[in-house]
This record gives sequence, structure tokens and C-alpha cells, in this order.
Amino acid sequence: MAGSATAEDRYRSGHLAFEDALREVTGVPLDRDDFVQILHSLDSRPVVPELSEHDARILDGAGFTGYRTAATIARLDRDIRMATLVHNSKTIDGAAVHLGVTPARARQRITAGALWAFDSGRHRLLLPEQFTDTGEVPHLDKIMPSIAQDLYPLTVQALRTQPQDSLVVDGHPVSIVTWLTGSAGSADDIEKAREVTTIAEWESM
Repeated sequence: MAGSATAEDRYRSGHLAFEDALREVTGVPLDRDDFVQILHSLDSRPVVPELSEHDARILDGAGFTGYRTAATIARLDRDIRMATLVHNSKTIDGAAVHLGVTPARARQRITAGALWAFDSGRHRLLLPEQFTDTGEVPHLDKIMPSIAQDLYPLTVQALRTQPQDSLVVDGHPVSIVTWLTGSAGSADDIEKAREVTTIAEWESM
């Protein structure tokens, strides 16, 4: 095959296994445990699962018109995104090192709601969007306590990173993380981010 062939081309021709194609496309080193979890997730859901209107519209536009096929692909997409999130998240020890605090202090901040963590197997993990290259997103600790602990991790990630119409910088909607990163931390800026979080959380339920 030519060096310019895409992962899809090489998979279709039989030169690339499905698992390797997923690793290449997602950029995530998915291993057998990840694929077992994905298979278990697909196997344990209803035969005719619910599919949101948004997901159905996207998949129909991509040519997946069969309901069962579209629903399965939507579930697979969510599971892969979740596996990606797990790989990119920090352990408590890793977060402590990144923030320059002890693991005990990191756990205290999780308990207080200043940091948001989720359970993954035997570990608690912290969403990567809470951190910058040198520390944590400024002022986010004032917003995180308003996030329910039982929300799905992908939902919390979306709340933090998707552009919000009411948060505008230079005429363009920005995410809560971007808004807070560029903010001086005024009471008005924090309150606006908190209001957006509350509204988005209700809409996600």
C-alpha cells in the first residue's frame, strides 16, 4: 500500500486490523482491557438502544441510516471517547505531583469539590481539563463544587470544554476553561461561569 493510504483504506484492504486502526485514528494506546470493556459495554446494553436526535442526525449525515447500526456506532464512539478520557486523566498521585502538593492534600481538595474526580476500576482519576501545563486552570476551583459528583465524566468534560454562547471573548463563544484562563477572577466573571455551568448541567440531565 502507498504510504499516503489512510487507516480506513488499509483497514478496508485487510492490511490493518480493526484494533490497530482505532489506535491510529484516535491516537490512544488502546489495549486488550480497553477493548474488553468496550465489548462488555456493547453486550450489556439493550438490543434496541436509545439514540439521541443529535447523534442520529450526525450518523445519518455520515451515511449510517440503519437504526441498529447507527446506535451501535454511537455507543462505540462514546466508549472510545471514554477510553481516551481515562488514558488522558491523572491519577491522584499524578495530580499531586503536577500541583506540587501531597496526595493527601489532593484527596482533600477532591472531597471539598475543588477538583473533580471519577472512579475507573480500582482508581480515582481527575479530568485533564482541570490542569494547565504548569498547574491548574485558574479560578476553576470556585466553579467545580457546583458540579454534581454523579455526572458522567464525558458530560463534565463537555461542560468544561465546549464553547458557551453566553461566554464571549473577542466576539467568539469560548469554553468555561478558556473563559476562566483569560479572566482576572472578578466576582462577575466567576458568577457568569457558574451560571453557565448550572444551566448546562440541567440541560444535560
